[in-house]
Formats: sequence, C-alpha cells, structure tokens
Amino acid sequence: MDLIQNFLVSGVAGRTERKQKSEEENKEDREKCISELKKRGETHLIVSALITTITFAAGFTLPGGYKDDGKAILSKKAAFKAFIVTDTIAMLSSLCAVFLHFFMTMHTEEKFLEKHLLWAFFLTMLGMGGMSIAFATGIYAVLPHFSALSLIICILCSFFFLCFILEYRRNWRGTVSFMVRKAFLSWIKKQILKLIFKSLSFCFKDSSLRMGL
Repeated sequence: MDLIQNFLVSGVAGRTERKQKSEEENKEDREKCISELKKRGETHLIVSALITTITFAAGFTLPGGYKDDGKAILSKKAAFKAFIVTDTIAMLSSLCAVFLHFFMTMHTEEKFLEKHLLWAFFLTMLGMGGMSIAFATGIYAVLPHFSALSLIICILCSFFFLCFILEYRRNWRGTVSFMVRKAFLSWIKKQILKLIFKSLSFCFKDSSLRMGL
C-alpha cells in the first residue's frame, strides 16, 4: 500500500510540476512577444512622428509662396490642389498612427497590441505614400508643365510605390493577409452574435407580450 501511495503521490507531483513548467514557459513566451511588439511600435512611432512633423511644416511653407493678401499664388493650379490634399492625408494618417502607438503604451494584451500595431502600420504607409505624392505634385506645381524635369521627378517619386509593392509581395503578403483575414473574421463573428442576440431578445419580448395577452 505504501508503494502504491508513493507512486500516486509522485505521479500527481510530476503532473503538477509539468503543468507549472508549461505555464511558466507560456508566460515567458507571452512576455517576449509583448516586448517584441512594443519594440516594433517604438520604431514605427519614430517614423510616424517624422512624417507628421514634415507634412505639418510643408502645409505652412507652400510651394510658390504667398500673395500680398496672404493667399497662395498657385492656389488655382490642379497640381497645387493635389499637393494640399495629399499633404493633409499624409499628416492626418501619420498623426492617427502616432495616437495608436501612444495608446498602445497603456495596454499589455497581446491581441490588442497586434491589432493596433497593424492599423498603425497601414496608417504610416498611407502617410508615406501621401508624402511622396505631395512632394511630386508640389514640385510639379512650380515647374513648367510637361517639362522633362517635372516628368523625371514624378517618375522618381513613383519608385516608392514600386518598392512597396515588391516588399509587400516578398515579405508581407502572407502575414498581412492573415492578420486582415483574422480581423475580418472576428468582426463577422461579432456581427453574427449581435444579430442572434437581437433576434433572441425580440422573440423573448414577443412571447412575453403574447403570454401577457
């Protein structure tokens, strides 16, 4: 009996020890993942802050200068209008990315950090694209239209989008597609659960009214 009791006690102790080890390993992996996400967020925050600063300054140093009444000289040109719109998009998207990175510092949940880091990444890339287009349109607005120099500058600025497409297809296509699909499916599940809850509550109210009648 003592041998059987010792065997059972040792088995329970072994299972408890293995369970504790697995919990400790999972905790360490989770902490490493959270630390890695925060480090990436810090790097992305620097890029977003730089884009916000540059585009904000570009909004007050307009190409072509100002008239005596304070209005922009090139305000009627289509290229100038495109510059204003894309510069505003770049500044607002990068500013939203900065806000998301700032908001990430107050949370330690892995799923929350992954979701906000993905959104901040997309907003930062949108800001980069808008800044590239704003630079091209701003230069085009002050140069003679359809000149060789203006066309060369537009072609050179389009290389940013070519680099983005190549980088996305090589390294980010599977990861981003998986994260977007995961977020979309979770949103669909939430909407389905809301519809089921609403339908059940409606049926319950209808049945209670009939019973009251």
